[in-house]
Amino acid sequence: MIFRDSPVLKALEERRKTQASIRHLHSGHLPKTILGLLLLTQLVLPALAQENENAGESGGSIMEKIAKPDPILYEPNNRRDPFLHIVPPKISPKKVEDEEIPRGAPPPGIEGTFIDKAGLEGIIIRSNNQRMAIIRSEDNRAYFLREGDHLFDGYLKTIDDDFVVFVRETFMRSGKVRTQEVTKRLREL
Repeated sequence: MIFRDSPVLKALEERRKTQASIRHLHSGHLPKTILGLLLLTQLVLPALAQENENAGESGGSIMEKIAKPDPILYEPNNRRDPFLHIVPPKISPKKVEDEEIPRGAPPPGIEGTFIDKAGLEGIIIRSNNQRMAIIRSEDNRAYFLREGDHLFDGYLKTIDDDFVVFVRETFMRSGKVRTQEVTKRLREL
């Protein structure tokens, strides 16, 4: 038995109304409604716009008023803008340029001489083909170096008949070691 105010009866009645509205749409009224809207936009609105122009209104046409609503300006009055993003944008970390690690003060002697300041004075070739280079340092002293001996910013790589090759090492903060070969000749060409 179903009572008049019962939830089951109300649900059944709602279902019946929904089905009736769906049947109404499928019965052919929807295409007529769409056709009516199209006619309205094609015929009536341009005629109204023309009447407004003829009337001499300085406010513009109806289409412009409909299309461009007046902007609404936000006045904060010491409140935060509700449309502003709360989360700040992610800022990518700047690329830190890889820079040279300072070496400190150079020690005395050939170990404290920069490759640029070292001058090639001569090359000694022994009978068993061992070679030594005579290098003049900043303190105006001559030093005898073999391959592999170190200066302040590099080492002696190769000794040839009339030139030597130094390797300049630059230690970077990232842990990389940059190398550059520097050739010093006995006689300039």
